[in-house]
Amino acid sequence: MRLIAVLMMLLLVASTMSGCAGQDSSGGEGDSELQSEISNLTADLDEANEQVLALDATLSEAASQLSMAEDSILELQEQLEISDSLRESLESQLSDAQEQLNSTDPSDQSTIDYLQGEISNLTAELANADYQISSLEEMMSIKNDEIHSLETMITALQSTMGALTYEIKERIDSCPQDNPGVEMAVGYDDGAGAASPGDGRVNYDEVQFTVGECPGDSGMVSGVQAGDSRDWGPALFVEMGGVLYFSADDGVHGWELWRSDGSVGGTYMVKDVREEECTPATDPETGEETENCENYGSIHQMCWPDPTECFVPEIVAGNNKIFFTAFDSNPGVNFPHVFISDGTEDGTYRIRDQWIGWDYNHPDSDFDYSGPSNLMVIPSNGFTPDRLLYTIVQAICVGDYCNQAFDPASGEELWITDGTDVGTYMLVNMVPEDKSWNNGDYCCMDDKGGIPRDLIMKGNTIWFTARTDSYGRELYRYGMNVGGGLFLVKDINEGTSGSNPMHLTSVGQGVYLSADNGTNGQELHYSLGNTFNTVVVKDINPGTNGSSPQELTKLGSNLFFTADDGENGRELWVSDSTEDGTFMVKDINTNGSSSPNWLRVMDGTLYFMAYTEDHGRELWRSDGTTDGTYMLMDINPGSNDSFHWTPDVFHEELVIVHGDRLYFTADDGGQHGTELWRTNGTTNGTELVIDIVPGSDSSWPNRYFSFDDKLYFTSYSEERGRQLWFYWDNPGPIIG
Repeated sequence: MRLIAVLMMLLLVASTMSGCAGQDSSGGEGDSELQSEISNLTADLDEANEQVLALDATLSEAASQLSMAEDSILELQEQLEISDSLRESLESQLSDAQEQLNSTDPSDQSTIDYLQGEISNLTAELANADYQISSLEEMMSIKNDEIHSLETMITALQSTMGALTYEIKERIDSCPQDNPGVEMAVGYDDGAGAASPGDGRVNYDEVQFTVGECPGDSGMVSGVQAGDSRDWGPALFVEMGGVLYFSADDGVHGWELWRSDGSVGGTYMVKDVREEECTPATDPETGEETENCENYGSIHQMCWPDPTECFVPEIVAGNNKIFFTAFDSNPGVNFPHVFISDGTEDGTYRIRDQWIGWDYNHPDSDFDYSGPSNLMVIPSNGFTPDRLLYTIVQAICVGDYCNQAFDPASGEELWITDGTDVGTYMLVNMVPEDKSWNNGDYCCMDDKGGIPRDLIMKGNTIWFTARTDSYGRELYRYGMNVGGGLFLVKDINEGTSGSNPMHLTSVGQGVYLSADNGTNGQELHYSLGNTFNTVVVKDINPGTNGSSPQELTKLGSNLFFTADDGENGRELWVSDSTEDGTFMVKDINTNGSSSPNWLRVMDGTLYFMAYTEDHGRELWRSDGTTDGTYMLMDINPGSNDSFHWTPDVFHEELVIVHGDRLYFTADDGGQHGTELWRTNGTTNGTELVIDIVPGSDSSWPNRYFSFDDKLYFTSYSEERGRQLWFYWDNPGPIIG
């Protein structure tokens, strides 16, 4: 009955909620969306109406039964009065007969016998009258209980219906920071749970339903980024368990791990891994002793000048764990480490110190290494937890200076971890230790290693490239199942020079890659995992020059990529792994290279950015045929580019598939500046999504990340800096 009442209340307050939804910039759309949402309750309301009719019938029957019970009570009372009167008469007759018996002559036996018989009959009739009275009283008690039960039920229902109410609140914590929205709580002001009855509020267990919305289709999630890094914005987005994780600097804690569910209340720092560090200092003017303090945080890029090498942090996600690389101390003292997190402060910790007490400024440690990298997750499968593959150099510290040590020392090799010490170990030592020394506390560090790169997972096998003194850099695979282990797929460029394989891409039963066999230059190869079936697909640029295949992208059973054949410049190519099935799709820029990049697949079609002299760099699409390859729209009319960027650490993910649309960053030439665009694959369906900074100024959106119904990204304005935003197809009022 409470459900029915609440559903009816939702209809009664629809107009009120529509007025609140009017804060939406879309005007009447808020009303229509609310009505649409409420119309979704039709089935429930139809059922509720049937229940209401049944309830009315039940209440009518109860009222009828109550009336009948009251009539029965009256009849029983009349019968009880008659029985009481009869009992009084019988008692009087019995008393008279007893007196007559007492006064009768003892010798008058016939009179005595008569009176004794009369007394016996009267006594029996009196007992029967008592039984009737007792039965009538019991029946009256039952009827009174029925009446009391019906009256209690009706009173409770009337009280409940009288307590049904609603309260309108701001959805401050559950919406973006700049679109607080509204929410209606519908329920009973009856003091359920921790709530107070009759206070005009609907709180805690009093709430039966909520109806609310965050107005608009986009918003700044939260002003996370602050301080000196406010213009850089959050970065390194991953998703785990319906929550967005990323690196951000709030101006207080430096760059740390954060999480967000897309709302203000659900956006916060997971843990302050590296706290503020201070060193003693002296004020040059006053001579006063003071401190120099800095807090860059743990997840930030760090470069060393000699040799020139930069640590670029990484974050990856499994089903239940986040893995990331970060500093937990001053970079001048230690290298970064690998961390694991379950999304909580207590569940975020360093997995292992693989540079125990190591001083990278030691004169003998001058080598090309910046920290753990190449993170790749093997997701949990019900038998094993989330595991991380990564590359790292492990050094050993011995002597009194160190309280623990790991063996063996290794150069940069491939490791695996499940977040535990026992589950952290080196998979394979490609180049065993060949250098050690003993200088004080420091010992045993290999400065070579296989330096694995280009890791991909294909089934239960890890494919990667690595270098050795015997073969140079070549293609390897490592089987994770029983009977697996390390295999050199092929010495593609025989000897010690190496073939420099790169861009490993799994398609079908094999793996495509770019490699130099020493004869054809850097060309497209295809491998089934063994020497015999690892071959050059086609010598696209004949001779030793090589076509340098790039942007390898799987579409169905084919591979799209870009290559330079030496005649047409860098253009779009396609391959089915055979020589005849490998060809240039179209000479897009007939006077040079179109240099396609940002290749993305949506609904079986390839989308990419390409350059022509007439239109500049614009958005194109291709089905793998010449006629089916064309520009979607000249967003920035004329020869000007609408898209200027190549993938790098500063321009991450500017093109992404979200839902049934391709979203991208574009500059329309000044009317709106550089803003968020999207396409459904047609010219008419290619449109500006949001002009975040109105007018010709730009918000420069980037770092797109899609999960669930939201597209997350960072966006810039002079007022706020670069902050975390999201876009969604607003569902309107949400009934919870």
